[in-house]
Amino acid sequence: MAAIVCPANCKIYVFCPGGYATGGPEALHQLAHHLNKLGFDACMYYYSTPKGEEPLHKNYLKYHVPVSARPENSRKHLMIVPESFLYPIFNKKFSRIKKVIWWLSVDYYFIELNKHLERLKKKKFYRIRNAFGLFRTATFERLKEMEIVHIGHSYYSVVQLRENGIEPIGQIADYMNDVFLDKYSAAKENIIIYNPAKNDEFLTGIISETNNLQWKPIADMSPAEVAGWMSRAKLYIDFGYHPGKERMPREACMMSCCMIIGKSGSAAYVEDMPIDEKYRFEKDNTHTPAIIACINDCLSNYDERINDFKPYRDVVYREKEKFVEDIKKIFVKMPG
Repeated sequence: MAAIVCPANCKIYVFCPGGYATGGPEALHQLAHHLNKLGFDACMYYYSTPKGEEPLHKNYLKYHVPVSARPENSRKHLMIVPESFLYPIFNKKFSRIKKVIWWLSVDYYFIELNKHLERLKKKKFYRIRNAFGLFRTATFERLKEMEIVHIGHSYYSVVQLRENGIEPIGQIADYMNDVFLDKYSAAKENIIIYNPAKNDEFLTGIISETNNLQWKPIADMSPAEVAGWMSRAKLYIDFGYHPGKERMPREACMMSCCMIIGKSGSAAYVEDMPIDEKYRFEKDNTHTPAIIACINDCLSNYDERINDFKPYRDVVYREKEKFVEDIKKIFVKMPG
């Protein structure tokens, strides 16, 4: 595998939306943090921040990553951008700097690309200007023509990149917040947790058919509160779409929850979520009786069923270690 070779005076700018505490920004802060621990010179560059918010979210103070007001446009430096914000790769302010795309989610790339194309179509003389190639859009065909290094995140993202003719230099997946590594002594209860933001009427239908059970939505909570509920719950259910290696399933697994999962996006790949297929269901109403039977089995026979998820827990517990190993494979310092 090839590597990104950084000269001694190379500064690495990690582009990130400011003011947010979600999976993508945390992964970007983790990357910059560990690059610095490995002796590189990395900093955050916040390209946008919601009004009234501080660019550096309080959740990321612990990573101690310096912040840059503006990247220096030099060939010796490196910029890392998430797939959801690719406009800088065409910006003249960054014409010389080496470019890397970290594909945290290929799905968000398509969402942002389609939004961008719709905005362009509203511009004057769009057809004529587009015919002459006056609009620069980050299509896969255009990306393949440019000198850009691509890094996958989930196995799902690597598959999608290859299907579109791009071979990533490697794969780096993030790791869980340390709060989920703490030991919680709460006794397990017949509680089922789920993320209402990621699920739809399919799971709502299952909940309505099992109103004798205790369902707890995980929403508007701090990481410590989430960990607390996960430590009490016996079961985590998720039929939402997984654009990448989602954090909440990994968190639930670490907190010794059994899992029932759909097959949308990365959830379909054993490489991203190594659980037994009997806990993975298509989101189809014909499967509802089998899903409910599986729910009751996990609650009634938790002490036995939880052992089925040990392979996944072992993978998740090693994520930080593997994260550092993968960074070392991809980023190399030039001697001297």
